[in-house]
Amino acid sequence: MRKLDEKSQNLLKVVVLGILLYFGFYYIESVSKAFSNLFLVLQPFIIGGALAFVISIPMNFFERQFSKLDKNGKHKKLISVMSLLISWILVFLAFTILITILVPSIGKVINTFIIKWPEFVKDIYKMLQKYPITEPYADKFMDSLSGISWNNIKNASLEFLKGRESDVFTKATDLVSSVSSGVIGVFTMFVFSIFILLSKKMLKINSTRILYAITTEDRADYINKVFSLSYNTFKDYIFSRLISVVCLSVLTFIGMFVMRIPNAIMISLIVGFSDLIPIFGPIMGTAFSMILIFIESPVKALFFLAYTLIVQQIQENAIYPAIAGDAIGLPAVWVMASVTIGGALFGVWGMLISIPVVSVIYTLSHEKVHKTLVEKNIDEDKIIAKTNKTYKIEDIETNDETYEKQ
Repeated sequence: MRKLDEKSQNLLKVVVLGILLYFGFYYIESVSKAFSNLFLVLQPFIIGGALAFVISIPMNFFERQFSKLDKNGKHKKLISVMSLLISWILVFLAFTILITILVPSIGKVINTFIIKWPEFVKDIYKMLQKYPITEPYADKFMDSLSGISWNNIKNASLEFLKGRESDVFTKATDLVSSVSSGVIGVFTMFVFSIFILLSKKMLKINSTRILYAITTEDRADYINKVFSLSYNTFKDYIFSRLISVVCLSVLTFIGMFVMRIPNAIMISLIVGFSDLIPIFGPIMGTAFSMILIFIESPVKALFFLAYTLIVQQIQENAIYPAIAGDAIGLPAVWVMASVTIGGALFGVWGMLISIPVVSVIYTLSHEKVHKTLVEKNIDEDKIIAKTNKTYKIEDIETNDETYEKQ
């Protein structure tokens, strides 16, 4: 069989791609449904891979420390197992402490919110009635909020959970089915993450072998570089953000404890974890925390706002740069754009992962531009000269006689 030349191969690729796109758009509903089902099947493996990536950060640290003690390299497997076990213990311990602290705090906040909500509405209503400008809005405010009854919300929630008697068996079946599938999914995720972590070196070698087997060496080198850059960027970003969360939570708790602001533990955790989402996260976390404090004490809410703004400025301009350094290397305007677009497309998860993704793209694009300029013998001085050069209308050469004839 005669082999096609390069031009025919490219033409065949275009034709096949066009046919696939045509049928993809023609059967868009079936294709989207198939991808949704595929995503549901692969979801435990995707989450397991993400979990393995997070656990690998402390695991690699412990492996490096234990490897210093194992000078002969005879206990590599034992070191990997011990590092994985210690990492999981630390994660479960941190999660347990977090739940132990949060659950009672959340219950206390909800109980306080329910008790003080009517008094809070009355106080705001009286304050609006005092001033002529806000007096017309007082009745509207009272009408819109006085109808909110936490007992009604509780009863409605219970009615929804009970449902109709005819649907009890169906709801029970659905519940058992969802719980069973959830348990299987969690088990699969957990086992898959452990498999990846214990076999990461073997998986890396085999994937590299396949990569260099199916493509050219130059292209494989570039793909390998992209994956390595992506891994290190995500690792450094997650590590620096987690350290930043701890520092911000501790500083917030110290300030709230000194100023005797209520719900210090829960609010300091909210403020800290909201910092995982740059720009918009601290704003939302501070606003929500202020509402919780404002219901109990408006004056302390103002103190909290002033203190939080100071702490966040210290954290963003001193603590986080010292931790992260040049790990991300992304200008502020691109940070804002990536968070905005990522949040609009994929919600909270898009906000979390958008910065390292855009950072990798920005770094590779910057490298490509630099190489292209070097190939064209255009240095930085020439770029600056081109940038500073200005043009005016009178500087443009035109042939007025030609225009007049036309």
